Amino acid sequence: MGIAFLFPGQGSQHAGMGAELLTDPEVSDLCDRCSSTADVDLRRLLTGADDDELRLTQNAQPALCFMGVALTLLLRRRGIEPAAAAGHSVGEYAALAAGGAAGAPQMIKAVVERGRAMAEAIPAGTSSMAAVLGLDPQAVEVALGGMNDAWPANYNTPTQTVIAGTTAGLEAATRRLQEAGAKRVIPLNVSAAFHTPLMAPAAERLRVALDRIEWRSPRIPVMANLTGRPHQGGDRIPQVMEMQLRSPVRWGACVAALVELGCDTVVEVGPKRALTGMMRELAPGKTALAVGTPAAVVELAIPA
Repeated sequence: MGIAFLFPGQGSQHAGMGAELLTDPEVSDLCDRCSSTADVDLRRLLTGADDDELRLTQNAQPALCFMGVALTLLLRRRGIEPAAAAGHSVGEYAALAAGGAAGAPQMIKAVVERGRAMAEAIPAGTSSMAAVLGLDPQAVEVALGGMNDAWPANYNTPTQTVIAGTTAGLEAATRRLQEAGAKRVIPLNVSAAFHTPLMAPAAERLRVALDRIEWRSPRIPVMANLTGRPHQGGDRIPQVMEMQLRSPVRWGACVAALVELGCDTVVEVGPKRALTGMMRELAPGKTALAVGTPAAVVELAIPA
């Protein structure tokens, strides 16, 4: 039996999500080291920031990444080791940390730069994202065919694709998708069109930060959002993660690859249960669990 750790992306954060975690001395020390290295006050973000502040890209991303790193530390202390890992969008950085591709402080530093670059890449209010429900990915692609201001951004499940683009592009795309038979097109509360060509300036800036890290080949298979297959060597990680920022997240393919590797239990490592919910459609019959607090780690029961 193989256990896979899954790390959620932006949107899973909530106020006070790290308060219990930081009562652990080892986690508290790691938080201070990561904060110092990355020039970010993680402790305040994890315990004192409200939901509005945490909704900001530059705050949500390092906070979520540290949550994944800290919970992984507690899981390993219990002797629960992943056979493979995957993360959705910024969650891929926590997955790479779980795989030993880089140390936690350097990983958080890269994520801080990623969040800041993304927040500054496009003027606020000029682009966004929306979830398309009830339409298969191929039909979404056909409906958006020929558009240069709206694109598929997350291939989540066979019936859920997230699109992103300019404000005008999303309005036109929504009309096309409704005509194509989408059950719902739901605007998302995000500040920009992530995982699209509009993120190219942010990706170029991120690459500078990624190139400063001494990357190692992951010790376990870590799925790349870009391809839906495992990362191939530490030296290729900067290029892959640069492209990840301006390319669609192939989450369904990532989960399929985990199943192919023999992972029949997944543990979502982070607040909320966004990825656990998708497992019912992506891998029915597999065991999907979630941990978001130290208590949940203690209570976690892996099937025999």
